[in-house]
Amino acid sequence: MIHSWKVFVAVAVLLAGLLCGCQTNKVGGKVDVREEQGKIPKVIDTYVQAVEAADADLMESLFWKDDPYFSEIENDRPKPFGGKTFTAIGDWMRKHGEPGNKQRFYETTVHILSPEVAYSVSMRDEYEGEKAIPSRVTLIYLKKGDEWRIIHGHFSYVPE
Repeated sequence: MIHSWKVFVAVAVLLAGLLCGCQTNKVGGKVDVREEQGKIPKVIDTYVQAVEAADADLMESLFWKDDPYFSEIENDRPKPFGGKTFTAIGDWMRKHGEPGNKQRFYETTVHILSPEVAYSVSMRDEYEGEKAIPSRVTLIYLKKGDEWRIIHGHFSYVPE
């Protein structure tokens, strides 16, 4: 009977936390889920700015590219890649990138899985002239300190 009571209390506390929009982080502090959800679109907006400005430094600042768990899957590459390839893309962008590559993220949903892990799912249009090429984008974020950055990105063209 004691176990049932403990389980009931644990579930009640969890539900209360979810209803209040709060979670507890690793050090026991409360985290406002809605506030954290509001930070993720800012990362996406900065990503768009970096791409459109061909700003490799700004782009790299959004990713945990040196984390051993970093990976990315992109529309134009046959296999997933890690930090070394991501850095090589940034180096290419610094030498050859030109501002003007337009894109737009929309229908974004953000999910906070824990105080340190979140993911978003978006549709994205990349523009070749006036033609929009749609992709579905899933980004996984890791929060270190007070900073959300992308630990994994998955970009997939939408079939015609």
